[in-house]
Amino acid sequence: MKTKFFTATVFVAMMIGGGILCVKTVNEFYPTSSAIITLALAMLSVFLYVAGATLISNCVGRKQSEYVTFRYHGGSNDGVLFALMGIGAGFLLLGFNTGYLNPVWKEYFFSWYMLLLAGGVICIFRLHIVTGIAMAAIGKFFLFDKTAALFPDDEMFSEFTGTYWPVLIIVLGVLILLSIILRPFRYGKSRYKCFRNDNVAAHEVENKDGKINYRFVFSGGEQVVLDPVFRGGTVEVIGGGMMLDLRRTTLDEGETHLNITVNAGGVQIFAPDSWEIEFRSKALFAGVYDSRDKGTPKDKSRKLVIFADCKFGGIDIDKNY
Repeated sequence: MKTKFFTATVFVAMMIGGGILCVKTVNEFYPTSSAIITLALAMLSVFLYVAGATLISNCVGRKQSEYVTFRYHGGSNDGVLFALMGIGAGFLLLGFNTGYLNPVWKEYFFSWYMLLLAGGVICIFRLHIVTGIAMAAIGKFFLFDKTAALFPDDEMFSEFTGTYWPVLIIVLGVLILLSIILRPFRYGKSRYKCFRNDNVAAHEVENKDGKINYRFVFSGGEQVVLDPVFRGGTVEVIGGGMMLDLRRTTLDEGETHLNITVNAGGVQIFAPDSWEIEFRSKALFAGVYDSRDKGTPKDKSRKLVIFADCKFGGIDIDKNY
């Protein structure tokens, strides 16, 4: 108990420290310090607050309980994380609107790019390392447009987006390679046979006996299940999209489990209206929807249970293209 209390105290201190650093940066360091130092401190304040909030949500989250077939990386509580992020955003907005914080920074902190950066930090501390770095890098890259408004006399920032596009492309390429290289160590070589069989596509592995296993990184595809019986499996989409057609297969009696992870992407599933489908989802700035006809009678003897972990994206079930 003492260890948990101490750990939680440290994480709360990170959040408070991030808030104090943010106030000092926009009010005190901005007029007197160099652009590089000011921006580094602003990014550090965001990192400390988001990291502390994410670690707290991990501490109070579920451990692997009833969802033992799904990867929760130790458990998390998105409700707590959403509340803490909302509290931080509310204090920031209040400070800008009341003039307590320098209002020229308002558009910098309240932008989609900052949201992407914060999402990257969240992914990193939930062990989606490569995805988190990619999201944070993209968010930080496009924040340079906002930076140019803060430092109009600094040519480096005003010309950054036009001059350094190759840097972003190189970074994304390196991250994709790292994702591919580290995949067998993260998931186990026996699970991803594509590292031992050159005839298997890098995004499609171990699809047999009605079970699927797809992974798309900054890519996408359309997959149709033609097996007589669909027995579930795993789908992971990072920075891309996928269409999964289940209308030409059936379900076994009882529950069939399908694990779906979406980070900055989307998955569209086509399934018959008569299928009983249940979502057990974790969503962060994302949506999970069943758009099928609600009036069609469902076969209660068979159920597809979708364990959905969705961040900055969406999962939708429909019956027609």
